[in-house]
Order: sequence, then C-alpha cells, then structure tokens
Amino acid sequence: CVRQSILKDASRVVAWSEDGKILYSDFQADPAELKVLTNVFGDRDGAIRSGMVVGGTRYEVHRHHPPAVYGRTMGGAPETSEGAAVVKVETGPGGQPCYCFITYRMPHISARMVPLLQSFCSEQLATKG
Repeated sequence: CVRQSILKDASRVVAWSEDGKILYSDFQADPAELKVLTNVFGDRDGAIRSGMVVGGTRYEVHRHHPPAVYGRTMGGAPETSEGAAVVKVETGPGGQPCYCFITYRMPHISARMVPLLQSFCSEQLATKG
C-alpha cells in the first residue's frame, strides 16, 4: 500500500501510465491535467514557464532534472507553501513509461521527498529486466 510505503509523508500521490491509465491515486486526479503534466519533461524553459498544475493548483518549477522535476506553490508564506515533484519511469508496468506525482507540506522538503519518490518509483513502478 502506498500510504504505508516510503511515501507516507506525501500529502497526495498519483501514479499513471503514459497512455493515461491511473495506476494509483489517493485523490480525484484529472487525467487531462496529468497528460499536460508530462510535458514538464521536455524543454526546461517551457516547464518553468508553464509550471505543474494538479488539482487546479499551480506549482512553480524550481528544479528541472529529468527524470525528476519539482517545485512549490508560491504566493503565501514559505512555511505554508506546498511542494510537488514528479518522476518519470522509462519502463513501467506494461513496458511503457509511467509517472508518479506527489505533493508535500512543511516540514517535509524536496531534499527529503524527491529522493523518497525516486526510490519508490525505482522499487514499485520500474520494470526490472
């Protein structure tokens, strides 16, 4: 179960395949938003310009290091901002690429949460071969 995994400190988690099939979600994820979200793995400047939008919330991209892209909400006090990260797995279930997106709140920060997300993707989503 994802909630008891190394992602237990994430506020929200969604994993989906490149064809748009939601593999896991603990919130009402919008497949149209997830499809657009995969574009952040393209051009760095485009990713920073467009940000990441999930659940109607925009997360500014601060780091563009595929296969990981991450950032935070902006506008309020830093202590109340919410972090977000997405990781792309090249060969996931069914042999196709898949993605996992998380959000996290203080005191959890990207320095801790992004490596946990990467480990989760490697252990749970990547096809071993």
